[in-house]
Amino acid sequence: MSSTASLDGTLPLIVQLLLEKGQLKKKDVETIKEAQLKEHLPVEEILIKKHLAGERDIAMAYADYFLMPIFEPDETGTDLDSTLVDQLPEKLCRDHLIAPVAVNDRTLDVAFFTPNELHIIDELQLLTGLEINPLIAPLSMVEILLGTLYSNSSTFYAASSSSSTDFEEMDEDEEDGEDVDAEDDEVVHLDQPPPPGRDGRIIRYVNQMLEQACRVGASDIHIEPYEDHCRVRLRIDGSLNEIAPPAQSLFVAVVSRLKVLAKLDIAEKRMPQDGAIALKTEGKRIDMRVSTVPTIYGEKVVLRVLDKGAIPLELSGLGLDERQSKDLAESIEMPHGLMLVTGPTGSGKSTTLYTCLNRLNKPGTNICTAEDPVEYTFGGINQIQVKAQIGFTFASALRSFLRQDPDVIMVGEVRDSETAQICLRAALTGHFVLSTLHTNDALAAVSRLEDMDVEPFLLASTLRVLVAQRLVRRLCPKCREQYECDPETAKRFGLTAGETLHRPKGCKNCRDKGYRGRVGIFEVIRITSRMAELIQKRASHAELRRTAVEEGMKLLDAAAMEKARQGVTSLEEAASITISEEE
Repeated sequence: MSSTASLDGTLPLIVQLLLEKGQLKKKDVETIKEAQLKEHLPVEEILIKKHLAGERDIAMAYADYFLMPIFEPDETGTDLDSTLVDQLPEKLCRDHLIAPVAVNDRTLDVAFFTPNELHIIDELQLLTGLEINPLIAPLSMVEILLGTLYSNSSTFYAASSSSSTDFEEMDEDEEDGEDVDAEDDEVVHLDQPPPPGRDGRIIRYVNQMLEQACRVGASDIHIEPYEDHCRVRLRIDGSLNEIAPPAQSLFVAVVSRLKVLAKLDIAEKRMPQDGAIALKTEGKRIDMRVSTVPTIYGEKVVLRVLDKGAIPLELSGLGLDERQSKDLAESIEMPHGLMLVTGPTGSGKSTTLYTCLNRLNKPGTNICTAEDPVEYTFGGINQIQVKAQIGFTFASALRSFLRQDPDVIMVGEVRDSETAQICLRAALTGHFVLSTLHTNDALAAVSRLEDMDVEPFLLASTLRVLVAQRLVRRLCPKCREQYECDPETAKRFGLTAGETLHRPKGCKNCRDKGYRGRVGIFEVIRITSRMAELIQKRASHAELRRTAVEEGMKLLDAAAMEKARQGVTSLEEAASITISEEE
């Protein structure tokens, strides 16, 4: 203590302690001061980032000076009590870089990275009603503890020596190996340990957020800034669920990290940007589409999770019944014609198209697609990204395709009259064309195309099949419970009184939601000769629907109720389809 006191009292305590121990040289002091002025980081993080001191050296120096025990589990790991997550709020722990470690009688052991946070001990005691026993721990140890405690994991394994390895060094080592594929160069490996320091903390948070989204099957990640806080939400089974956000001070850094991964311009914060990230976790590759937009409090980021493995190989995997699968399969096997898939955004139209393309993807078939954006890539299919800003639209891509000797053409969306006309003429001249349209049901596509100045005789000649679809939540198979439908409900939805239905209950398997996953509800309208004749005569929408039912085709509301009868979904979910159709 006496030698420390003789040093320059204006220096940070940790610098004095490391100088005294001979672990820091006096010439490094200026480097530290300059870095503090430029980067505005805690001195401990500067020491780690500049490789002037290791995080273990910092922890040992503080532990010796304050006569505090150091927390270091052995290499075999130690079990963490699952009740520890209830002791302290996650946001408080992440903001102050502290982690509860163990409860002994009336004492709570808490790991601190630096003694600068010891001032909150009184607050912790009031919050928990327990005596706080502070411990010192290396930074990576605190971060791993936080990640373990608040990611529904019960076992903590000691950080390996690789946790202090820099990412660039690790990449170089891997390049020397024989097992690394060249195609992995642009893939983010979530299993790699991040470097220590503030940058490592940001990388660790982003990795954990992405990993959690993949683990729970989220379709989207929303990262949103507000005046005094930020919010992170995952869209799971169609509903948004809030998860622990980063500290407000780290929000900009988290957004910058995502923009770097997506190869976006981190300096551009005034204009929307779009990019993509390729991830690899647990040996599985997952792609994400990234979109940023400027808001009044900063940039909002939305990531769309694209899991290629979720696209079924067979049409039956989409949720179609036997008749619908047969009608769709026979329609797309025709040598020419037009198939349209309709439905709102996020209803699974792209998945249906890709499943159909998978079925048609054979060595003897030339398939070309025009997409905005290209969500999934497939071998054997020529996929084109349209760029409207330079004049490369769906219509211009279609014209180019017709000079490429295609057998099958997929157009991402029919957005205007020009695209519609070219699609119809391509279908007339010996090509099979697949596309999407935004309408409430399948047969509404007929009137929508007529509004785009497409002649009814062209529609009657080219249309082969119309598909409408929605997604509803699937009941959790482990906790769904049976009940009998009451007479009033049965009368309202055309069911039989006393009929057995299922409703959600909630269990650990479904996170107490009662639902797990989603299933498609389909309306497959095959254009028969009778239907084609009615289309050519400009028959009303109601008459077309009535004819489809007479020919044995199932409309959306009937398909939804059938899924409820089968116990696949609840009556409430099925009713949401019925209500939207009535409107």
